[in-house]
Amino acid sequence: MPPQSLFILHIEANSYYCRIAAFVVYFHCTDMKSFTLRLLAIVFFSLIPFLGNAVAHAAVSSKPKPQLSHNELLVVVNKGWDSLQGTLYAFKKQHHHWVLQFSNPIVLGSKGLGLGDGVVQLRLPGAPVKHEGDKKSPAGIFTIGTAFGYADKKDAAWIKNRYVQAFDTLICVDDPQSVNYNKLVDKDTARHDYNSFEHMHLKDDAYKWGLFLNHNSDKVVPGDGSCVFIHIWENDHTGTTGCTAMTEDNMLRLLRFINAKDRPIMVQLPIQSYLQIRKTYGLPELTDYK
Repeated sequence: MPPQSLFILHIEANSYYCRIAAFVVYFHCTDMKSFTLRLLAIVFFSLIPFLGNAVAHAAVSSKPKPQLSHNELLVVVNKGWDSLQGTLYAFKKQHHHWVLQFSNPIVLGSKGLGLGDGVVQLRLPGAPVKHEGDKKSPAGIFTIGTAFGYADKKDAAWIKNRYVQAFDTLICVDDPQSVNYNKLVDKDTARHDYNSFEHMHLKDDAYKWGLFLNHNSDKVVPGDGSCVFIHIWENDHTGTTGCTAMTEDNMLRLLRFINAKDRPIMVQLPIQSYLQIRKTYGLPELTDYK
């Protein structure tokens, strides 16, 4: 079989139009050089659509997809960035699906929510940003940190998470200039380079039981906000200084649910922002949210 025929048969298997053109070239070319040049031009232009699709496919495939490899999920949503009241939903992953375990009302910071520093840097145009002392709870995706409370460790052995007793000298440093900024420390032994802090053993029951929310904790940025907890509320209409709070009964149920082995995570956002990112991060629908 002549070389020309071999090339023509190969093209015929890939493109109807190229097949016709190739035969036309074959019958109208008077020498091998002319035939080869025209045939190469035909091959090039006929492959452009295929090359474009291949490049586009490679670009999509190479884009990393977000992965949240956690088996326990808390979702906290409210009606808007300035709203202090919301709802918490607790989910557990079963057979690769999020299954609702319970839900309850919560209150947030008295000034609502501000975009915080979590495990994912969300891009939400127009969203306020969380700063130290702004009385906003952090919005975003966060891991759950240390549990704490007034009880000693033996009376909190049922908690399936690291637990710290909130004794009289335990404090959380909120001075951005301190090396211990956004950390729980014993004020009797820690380096005293701070001018402000928060007592963890209060005269009321706010911190009787709680959880540390890991906002601005991996790479601590001075001034981005500190000492953010999940704890017991004062009531259902009084906001916090930047935490997420609920009744004592609901706090105890949450502590019984949280298991460090399941790598619990919390997503806290206004409902519209949650709906924007839900499918991207494989988050559950909130079918009963009002």
